[in-house]
Amino acid sequence: MHNIRWGDLQYVLTVANEGSLSAAARSLGVNHSTVLRRLDTFEHRHKLRVFHKLPTGYKLTIEGKKLLESALAVESTVKELERKIFGQEMQLEGVLRLTTTDALSRLVLGAHLAAFHQLYPKIQLELSLTSRRLNISNLDADVAIRPATELPESFVGTKLCKIAFGVYGAPSYINSLQGKHPLESASWLIMYQGNASRQVSELILEEKIVMKTDSFEPLMAAAEHKMGLAYLPCFIGDSSDILQKIEVNMINQSTDLWMMTHNDLENSAKMKAFFDFMEEAIKSDHNRLAGLSY
Repeated sequence: MHNIRWGDLQYVLTVANEGSLSAAARSLGVNHSTVLRRLDTFEHRHKLRVFHKLPTGYKLTIEGKKLLESALAVESTVKELERKIFGQEMQLEGVLRLTTTDALSRLVLGAHLAAFHQLYPKIQLELSLTSRRLNISNLDADVAIRPATELPESFVGTKLCKIAFGVYGAPSYINSLQGKHPLESASWLIMYQGNASRQVSELILEEKIVMKTDSFEPLMAAAEHKMGLAYLPCFIGDSSDILQKIEVNMINQSTDLWMMTHNDLENSAKMKAFFDFMEEAIKSDHNRLAGLSY
């Protein structure tokens, strides 16, 4: 009877999740041969066939499926333990992983992160810029600063301020509408998902949408190039030297900006320092984010 090594079990889990050695290798950041060697070692060590090696990929055997169920429970326990250890750590040093959007990073948070670094030079910031929600409960990130309507379950956070939205277009494009109502005559540039895209989609015909993106930054660029009108956060639209805001009546023209983390991490000294600093620092941006400064 050999003790199961957690490191080997992680390779098994990743291959099961990804379906192939190459995909698992990319996910783990290792080469193909390393994954194959670790799997072969695991199967030989425990005298257990975990996968059927098929031309279409790796498929779990019956024994492998039973192992996977137990392994997932172990993984959940390990992740919970990692969160709790991080949450109790009292050193103002080490890595702090932040996820936010590209626009917030460029137009709002960049200067504040630099100031935070000056105060806490031993805290290494890892920044992930994405519009998708990273899974903090699985430690994809430690803290998120992003628009949201409410806090996810098991999260704690601070509502930083309101983010106002408006309709923006290039002046020559706006003039080309010749006074016609924008919701009926204009081409529109919207996000794939989120409250902003639903806001516009409910008011216009699908054929009026000429581009969808997963970020507000390319929406602004497309509007500057006269592709259509974009429904943008005011702090983005107002940052453009080209775009002009026009009055179009929307149902709800603001959302909340949240700073959030998993409740197991809130007692970390690093997390407390970051929350306290950012909550105060971002007050200087409240008017701009609320669309009150132009």
